[in-house]
Amino acid sequence: MKLKGKRIVVFILALMMVLSLAACNGTEETPAEPESSEVESAPEAVENQETETEEPEDDLGWSSEFYDREAMEGKTLNMYGVTDKIIPVLEAFTEDTGIVVENLTMKNGEILQRLINEKDSGVVIADIWFTGGADTFISAAQDGLLHPYKSPEGEILDDIMKDKDGYWHGTSLTLVNWVVNKQLIEEKGLKMPESWDDLLQEGLAGEVSMSNPASSGTAYNTVSAILQVRGEEEGWDYLDKLIQQVPFFTARGSDPANMVVNGEAIVGINASNGDRELEINNSHIKLVYPSDGTGWWPQPVAIVEGTENLDEAKVFVDWLLSRKGMETIANVRYAAVARNDLAIPEGIVDINDINLFPVDFQANAENRDGILEQWASHVE
Repeated sequence: MKLKGKRIVVFILALMMVLSLAACNGTEETPAEPESSEVESAPEAVENQETETEEPEDDLGWSSEFYDREAMEGKTLNMYGVTDKIIPVLEAFTEDTGIVVENLTMKNGEILQRLINEKDSGVVIADIWFTGGADTFISAAQDGLLHPYKSPEGEILDDIMKDKDGYWHGTSLTLVNWVVNKQLIEEKGLKMPESWDDLLQEGLAGEVSMSNPASSGTAYNTVSAILQVRGEEEGWDYLDKLIQQVPFFTARGSDPANMVVNGEAIVGINASNGDRELEINNSHIKLVYPSDGTGWWPQPVAIVEGTENLDEAKVFVDWLLSRKGMETIANVRYAAVARNDLAIPEGIVDINDINLFPVDFQANAENRDGILEQWASHVE
């Protein structure tokens, strides 16, 4: 009996230990609070992971279906253009893409002739052409010198800002204005010119500076615009009188402004991006936009026919026409741009406040040889 009692006691103690261990195990199996917190934060962790691994192209401000960073890193594009002022734009493109752009600067007419020579020789050097007069780009397209490419980024541009077949797209705008030396105007007691007829003042004889239309897009666009607006007869009559006011015609479109700043002329027919830089940096200078209208054109970009770097050239066009590219152009060149979904930088004239001539760029190009031939006969 005593043995049985001891067994009962041992059994009871063993049972109590089992129940106690079971209770402890049950507590450990219950999900702990930190684990619950981890489950609740899981979506946030996934969201953070997506943010780190996915970078939407739209956030970059540009995209191109032809872009391959690994394959294009360090590749070089040869470019023809009319100004070195766009070099910071090219550097921004290189930073974004890894593609280097080498720029060779020439006048409009020289670029056109060089492309013709390269086509005839079968040795194409340039890959892209950026900046210049729209009329020369149109002439180049007609001569088979440009490669058509309708960039998706160009769909937002107005029809007048691009070629319908994709041979060129406009980027920034160039506006014809006058650079006037206020000191000389005052000293000679002349009227500050406001309209084109004011350039014919007797006191401005030999004091108007203008570039040669055969080599300068500024001058050619000015001449062709006047002929379009006034008509052939009245237009040439006006131009004959204007020619008498100009002592000689400079080679580059930028020369007249420099001459006026240096006091070598009173008025210079100039082209600008719409900025007031000359006026701000030179207290004796005033910029005037003719009240009766003025010439203008988009600064195009195009791919040269025969390039061996076609995909890289398409990437350049896509980048340049994108929000990122256009914003870069606007900020670097202080210019109004062809895209209408971007604000122009502060300090640029509002083109809505300027009377722009209704320009037919196609006619400018088609009539170029005839106009220049007539111009030469009128200057002699």
